[in-house]
Amino acid sequence: MRFFISAVLISTALVAQPALAQMAPDAPTPELLPPAGETVAPDQQPAEAILQPNEDGDTLARLFRQLRRARDADEAAAFAKRIDDTLDLSPSATVSLLIKWSDDAENDGRTASALDFLSEAIALRPDEPAAYRKRAVIHYTHGDINRAMDDIRSALDLEPRDIGALGLMATILDQAGRQQAAVAVWRRYLELYPADRDVSSYVDRTENEIAGERL
Repeated sequence: MRFFISAVLISTALVAQPALAQMAPDAPTPELLPPAGETVAPDQQPAEAILQPNEDGDTLARLFRQLRRARDADEAAAFAKRIDDTLDLSPSATVSLLIKWSDDAENDGRTASALDFLSEAIALRPDEPAAYRKRAVIHYTHGDINRAMDDIRSALDLEPRDIGALGLMATILDQAGRQQAAVAVWRRYLELYPADRDVSSYVDRTENEIAGERL
């Protein structure tokens, strides 16, 4: 069974606009610089120009409309991936850089450093979902389910339509044996992503199993 979980999030559906702060890109402070000897090449600098202030909300609203209308599974998956990528963006140059360093650290097996970078990003911009959703995935990957759920809830508070966070939450609930709660979350997910046939089949099958247990 395939669940929609970003490789970097969850890499966190109600309906709400993301609460991204409309601030000018900030500059890295000395304590946030990479380890000694590590430099950031020009082509690695965060591209905050990808989404200018206010463009992120418009982009997400359009992508979610397209995702809800999509009936072809491949087309819908492409929209879902674009949504996930958009939610991983920050208009802050510092936060973008911290997230990149976190990704690199986790890929190198330096999980503590990866978490520290994301915690710094959250402290700088607590009203953006990107670092919460990425930190949730790291916690989940390393078995810290309580912290993963805390970060998923924080991400969903900021962007309740986050299908990645919803997918991770439902997966955690299912693995904990809370199938009815998992199905409720997957139902919210399917309102946003109706073309996900794997999840739709899982929900139908699980609901039938729950109904059978009640007989």
